[in-house]
Amino acid sequence: MGQLDFRYKSEFRVRFGETDLQGVVFNANYLLYVDTAQMDYLRHIGITYAEMRERGHDIYIVDLHLQFHAPARYDDVIIAFARISGFGNSSVHMDFELYEKEREKLLATAQTTYVIVDTESNAPVRAPAYIRSAVRSFEADDSIEVE
Repeated sequence: MGQLDFRYKSEFRVRFGETDLQGVVFNANYLLYVDTAQMDYLRHIGITYAEMRERGHDIYIVDLHLQFHAPARYDDVIIAFARISGFGNSSVHMDFELYEKEREKLLATAQTTYVIVDTESNAPVRAPAYIRSAVRSFEADDSIEVE
């Protein structure tokens, strides 16, 4: 994967409270960065978390693989690339790459799996058409089945 494989990116600056005594971003904060990029991606393609809840759906993370490549430091600007790389029945698979902007240095890569659930029963449900359609359109991927 590389930056050209992604249609979505966002930027943010590392805050002092996200670093540790070694002067680098504490490892658990990369999970926050991935989670933020995931929600920003969905918002960017027209699906807010509030709308998902209003439609009776929620999204739970069930698997995460995170690889560290280089440390980020206080005040670095990070570019987060995100994409939905595929759907299962109720699952959504996402890929992420985090770069330090100034040096274009790869900091971390992540792959996540989320499950769409019914908010009342918490039971997995097929990823709904409104999500699949928005991703299909944004990612220009006609292989994504909407229905």
